[in-house]
This record gives sequence, structure tokens and C-alpha cells, in this order.
Amino acid sequence: MKRTTICRSDAAVLAALLACAIAVPAAAQQPSMPVLRGARTAAQDRANQASAQTIRQEQQAQQAEAESQQPARPNAPMMQGRRVEIQGGLQDVTQGQDTIPATHTIVEGETLWALAQRYMGDPMLWPEIYRLNTDVVEDPHWIYPGEVLRLSAATPPAPVDSAQAGVTVDQGYAAAEVPDSMQPQTEALPSGRTIFFPTVGAAPRRDAVEIREARAYRAVRQGEYYSSGFLTELQPLPAGRLVASYATTVLGNITTRETANLFEDVLVDEPPGDTLAAGDMLLSFRRGEEVPNYGEVIRPTGMLRVVGRTGDRYRATVVGQYTTIAMGQEFIRVAPFSFNTSRRPESVTDGVQGEVVALRDPRVLLNTQDIVFLDRGADDGVQLGDIFQLYLVHTDEVRGGSVEQDQALAMIVNVRSHSATAVIVELYRGDIRVGSQARQVRRMPS
Repeated sequence: MKRTTICRSDAAVLAALLACAIAVPAAAQQPSMPVLRGARTAAQDRANQASAQTIRQEQQAQQAEAESQQPARPNAPMMQGRRVEIQGGLQDVTQGQDTIPATHTIVEGETLWALAQRYMGDPMLWPEIYRLNTDVVEDPHWIYPGEVLRLSAATPPAPVDSAQAGVTVDQGYAAAEVPDSMQPQTEALPSGRTIFFPTVGAAPRRDAVEIREARAYRAVRQGEYYSSGFLTELQPLPAGRLVASYATTVLGNITTRETANLFEDVLVDEPPGDTLAAGDMLLSFRRGEEVPNYGEVIRPTGMLRVVGRTGDRYRATVVGQYTTIAMGQEFIRVAPFSFNTSRRPESVTDGVQGEVVALRDPRVLLNTQDIVFLDRGADDGVQLGDIFQLYLVHTDEVRGGSVEQDQALAMIVNVRSHSATAVIVELYRGDIRVGSQARQVRRMPS
């Protein structure tokens, strides 16, 4: 016998032939039928549409049966099965409906919610009724029997019967009877203009400048009187000196403080030619620059009250501090401050004329509460509380003549015979300097 070898390719061919032999008898057993894919799809679509239409008809029938079983709402307008947008009020919503009256008179138990349900078919539309009747209904949560509400934007407002007693709470709350004494009271507004629009023919207002000046004025304060300082006017001062801190004297070398703070005690020497007593007020100070013809500038540092005598010295308590109080500073005894705060300065046109002779704190630009010294005093009729206008005078080289430029308003807070101390209370320009002019514009009554 001859030996035969089968390769892999022959095995693949043999397998394919066996598969065909098996498939042919199976195919011969099935009947021949043409394939109509398009016709089968169209038939299925027609069947599906018929089924969907049947389902819709059944749903509509069920809905009609349910609606027929519900009680009919009285006077409910037909909305024709669509949502109506509110743009012009109820008139737009109910256009063409004869069942909507022009107005409605509130009776006990009614609410805006119920009225919207009754006339508009939707209780959530109650804000539209409120919008049309804001002149009648102040608060949409409270409507009162007897009120006549408009149901159309073209309906004129109707009078309200305020004699009815009772109240209805909106948004479905139950109505409650309210006594007449608890009914809201509405005051009639005056005819004509309001406070924001003055009545025609009213008396003219006072001059605005005078009102501003009267309100802006404040009385001289005790602190300003003592702390602002003054000029010595070339006169000697009977001054004593602060010797040492009382704590240093009592505790020995434990403390060597050279300054005193508020409410601390110090020892002072008695001024030459003067006698101190408990309760006397002392003004401590240091000397400033010399002003020609007006002496030195006195710059106060604090206020002390004499407590009593300790050995050959006096003990005093610091009751006011304006700047650093140091041992070795001088002091003078001062009289109590006295000023009638009920008086006000009066405008004058022939006031005292003077000028600024010194600045207590020299700087390029001054500010409010800064101190200046004037060359006019009590001998010239200047008093505490007087108001002076400070200004500069310039020569107009183009037009000729002089021009005044206002700088500030200053109030007199200390007066001596030939000079006065003024504090700036209203500032226009900060370039106030020695030589600035001063004019008395308001004077305290004599």
C-alpha cells in the first residue's frame, strides 16, 4: 500500500467540503420565500400608530368621565385649555367673557385667593387682583367687608365703606370679627404740597448763612480757656515751680520719675508774693518764643489742684493734662472759669479790626483747633466767645485795587488787656500766618 501524507492546506479544504454537505440538506427542508424588508417595516408602523391612537382615545374618555363627575365651579370662566399670560390685568385674561363683573364688593369670609379662584379659575393669580386695587387694599393679607375691588384695569376706583366691622385674612385664613376700636385708622393727608414740597405762598426761609452760623456756633469750653495759652504782654508772672513727684519723696530712691501723669500728686513751691490754699487751681506751663511788643508765648501743660501742705511745700494733684508735665516747670494760680453759655454772639458790621501776631504752634498749614494770637484784647472790646474772620489782602495787578481771600473763622477763648487767643473753628485756607488780617464779625452781647 502506498502511504499518503495530508498537509494542513488539504485538511482545511476537507473541512469546508464537509460543512457544505451538511448545510445543503437543511436548506432544502425550508420553503422558498421572498424577503420584503420594507413592506414588513411599514406594516409594523401602521400597527403601532393604531395602537397609540387607541390608547389616546381611552385616556380622553377616562378624563372626560372624571371631569363629568366633578361639581361645576360657579362663574368660572373658560380658559380654553391653555395657559394665559397676564400682561394687562384681568381684562386681558377674561377678554370676551361676560361672566366677569367690573367690580366686586367684599363680604365677610372672602379672600383674594378665593376671588382669583372664582373669577380667574386659578387661585395663584390673586396678586393680579391686588395690583389693580393697591389704592384700596394696603396689605394683600387683609381685606375688609365693604371694600369694592376692581376686576378690570379700566374700572374707576369705587368708594370704600369704612363703617363695616370685620376683617378677612387673605391666603385662606379664617375671618375674624374685630371691634370698631381696633379697626385701622387712616388719617386724611392735607391737600396741596407735602413737607417735601412746601405749600405755595409759604413764608420765605431765613437767610441760609445766618442759620448755618447760628447752628455752627458752640460756646467756649473750660478746657480751651486753660489749655490754649496766652501772651505775657511784657508783664512778669508770679510763678512757682513743680519740685518733685510725691511718690519719689515718700519712697525715697526707689523711683526717680521726672514727669507726672493724670491723678498723680506732685510737690510744688509757693509762688513768690503769693499764698496757696487747699482747693486752689494751678496752671503749669512752659515758655515759648518771644513776640515783639507782646512778650512770651505761654504754652500750658496741665492743671493741678492743691490738696494741702507737706512740710514747707504744697501737695497738688494733676487734674488735667494737655502735654508732658515735667518737674521744674512753672505754674501760676488761676481763677475758676466762668462763662454764660446761654448767650450767643450777634452779627456786626463795624467789628474790631486787627491781625495775627503769632501762631502758638508754627507750621506751614494750620487746621481746625489750632491756636492763633491777635493784637486786640479786652481794652479794645474783645470778649470771650467773639468770632473773628481771618483773611488775606492781595493787590490785583490786573484790575487794580485789593482782593480779600477768606482763610478761617476763629473764636476767642482767652482775653488779656492788649491781646487775645483764638481757636480756629472753621477753615477755608490753611495758609494762615503772621500778618493775616482779623475782622470781628460776631460779637457777644454786653
